[in-house]
Amino acid sequence: MDKNQYFIHINRAQVKVTEEVHRVYHKMGRRERYLGERDATQGKILYSDLDTQEVTGEEMIPDLNAVNIEDSVVQSLMKKALHDALETLSGDEQTLIEMLYFANCGAGITQRDAAAVLGISQPAVKKRHDKIINKMRVLIVS
Repeated sequence: MDKNQYFIHINRAQVKVTEEVHRVYHKMGRRERYLGERDATQGKILYSDLDTQEVTGEEMIPDLNAVNIEDSVVQSLMKKALHDALETLSGDEQTLIEMLYFANCGAGITQRDAAAVLGISQPAVKKRHDKIINKMRVLIVS
């Protein structure tokens, strides 16, 4: 073999390459071995190391953006309980809750503004609000 000829092994075959390709190919191989050695000394493992016959290691990674069915069901049940509790309120109580939570495109209005609309004091609005919330809490929990 001539001193100026360079070969690399690809699929168990010798392939003649230039000196530059030969050097880069072996440099990449050494870099790959170095990274593997470094990972081993630092205790790093690959997800593929967790592969089993039934599932791959990558499939074990939780998808944090996926919808959690349990949370979705609980949220749906809580919404239903809230709507049922709202329906049991008197007309005046419903009006106050709608003002404080649903008016103004869903942002609600302040207790002070609600007091002005209803013609009562702000402390009276707060007292009614607290009474309604406690009533709803009892209805939802039971």
